[in-house]
Amino acid sequence: MSKKYTILKDTREQNGYHFNDFDYHTGSANACAEIIDQKLDTGDYSIQGFEDKICIERKACVEELANNLGHKKEAFINEIKRMEQFPHKYLILEFSLKDLLRFPENTRISMENKALIKITGRYMLKCLIEFQLNNNVHVLFCGDRKGAIFAINSIFKRITEIYTNKGN
Repeated sequence: MSKKYTILKDTREQNGYHFNDFDYHTGSANACAEIIDQKLDTGDYSIQGFEDKICIERKACVEELANNLGHKKEAFINEIKRMEQFPHKYLILEFSLKDLLRFPENTRISMENKALIKITGRYMLKCLIEFQLNNNVHVLFCGDRKGAIFAINSIFKRITEIYTNKGN
């Protein structure tokens, strides 16, 4: 069984994740002991004791990513650059690649506002690939919220195993 860990969730994280005691996908016990709300300088989630090792930034929908790569681009790029100091850094997306490429279709954006949008799914994909190549940020398309929670929990289990076995 994996060593229990404590998840740190940034206090500014809206509609954050809850990690249940039981993993319904695998039928096994969850390794998350608890979640603590704490201000994180970079990212939305980390592991207590490994705050300098792991950083996870989450995007709940394509619209949020478009906003971050549009009029909030400078702040978002600065966050990506701050992530460079972490050996393990992830951008977790609660949508699929197909959702990204169809942007702004199938979003909550009104028809009038869709006509005003200049950012495209292809442009956002270009940015995500550049983050991977230039900043070594792992980008995971998780499909939905449940997939994202499952992916993060799996990442946290592996990180805990790596650093617990190293004795760091």
